Amino acid sequence: MPTLKVAVAKIEITPPLGSRLMGYGVQERPAEKVHDPLYATALVFQQGSHRAAHVTLDVAQIDNGDTATMRSLASQESGIPAEHINIGVIHTHSGPQTMTFEGWGDKDEAYMQTLIPKVAQVVAEAGRKCVPVRMGIATIETKVGINRRGINKEGSVIGFGGNEFGPYDSTMTVVRFESDEGPVASLIHCSAHCTAMGCNRLISRDWAGVMVDRVESQTKAPVIFINGSYGDTGPRTNCLAASGIFSAGLGDGIESVNEVGYRAASDALRCHQSIKHFSDSYSLNLLVEEIEFPLAPLPSLAEAQEQMKEWEPRKDEWGDPMCRYRYWKRVIEAHEHPCPTHRPFRQTIINIGPLVLVPMPGEPFASTTLRLRQWSPFQYTLTCGGTNGMLCYLPDRESRHRGGYETHVSIGTLTHLLADNIDDVLVSENVRLLEKLAETN
Repeated sequence: MPTLKVAVAKIEITPPLGSRLMGYGVQERPAEKVHDPLYATALVFQQGSHRAAHVTLDVAQIDNGDTATMRSLASQESGIPAEHINIGVIHTHSGPQTMTFEGWGDKDEAYMQTLIPKVAQVVAEAGRKCVPVRMGIATIETKVGINRRGINKEGSVIGFGGNEFGPYDSTMTVVRFESDEGPVASLIHCSAHCTAMGCNRLISRDWAGVMVDRVESQTKAPVIFINGSYGDTGPRTNCLAASGIFSAGLGDGIESVNEVGYRAASDALRCHQSIKHFSDSYSLNLLVEEIEFPLAPLPSLAEAQEQMKEWEPRKDEWGDPMCRYRYWKRVIEAHEHPCPTHRPFRQTIINIGPLVLVPMPGEPFASTTLRLRQWSPFQYTLTCGGTNGMLCYLPDRESRHRGGYETHVSIGTLTHLLADNIDDVLVSENVRLLEKLAETN
């Protein structure tokens, strides 16, 4: 079997000052200062004729169209098949407006025109540097994040309040790639929104940047971070919210960023050092197959007309009113065409020995990751949030029943909303693919 080869490359993608920052429903939020630079990081795998890449962008979201363009151009530059290139994000809320969200701002097209070729450039650069490696893996329990859907005494969801009893993926996974000359790269996987910085005007990778920089300084090798099931998970801060519980949404700026980031770095470094076994006999495998996501029925035309009429007087009001008016307007327009029942998604799973990277085109909830990991035939099953497209939040059914922000905000980006059982489909379809992949190994 040919030797596994790996390389990592990085390129800066920091937007210019004055760029609109993405992630909060405020009308004016221009970037005034760079707290820490943003990067595109590409991890390329090669074994014989098989080649694949995972790219992490230090931004909040990338829509389906731009993702497809990035994969296509990166393929042309690197020679790696477009379907073998996964594009993900760290989901920082202190980065540029990379996607339109109704009522929260339009995509910064000028920035995207600079970002897309840089993604192709960094994939091609990593592809030229691949060297033979040995791979080692370990996990550790971490308190980087916490379920952010706090529940008050009446049973309602407290927006972005830490919930010690809610589902949270507490597993951090670290993968080390070593060559005969020394360390080549590390991959860190854990889960939490990058929102510790809060709604200020600083450009930042948030807590993930602190973690990555610290680990790189100690290991003397580049790090790629993959954010997992961050949909209902916020950074575990010691910042008290107005409700009196610890905030798992907005932190209080640089203090919270450093607090969570160094906690993550400490866990990652201890996990990194615990890896004692390395193997050069792992095989690289890929599985690409289309799956279908069920869609919820479109609201009736009568309801849409009534709702649009109700919100029309506030259609120019920034935030939720504008978002709702435009959503109902789109629903009315959608009734002029046949309504789809499913949305296709071309899944690309990268497998190396006991490790699999499973893209999720949105913000998955922790219970989805935990269920998927339970039934996966692979020892290390890493969900990759916000990867290969963005369908907003991917709630579980329990959360839909209780309600809250994450269960309805998809109207800012989608007209045909995902069905209530999307979590079950994500688990069952991906387990089916993983079992298929395991059988062919």
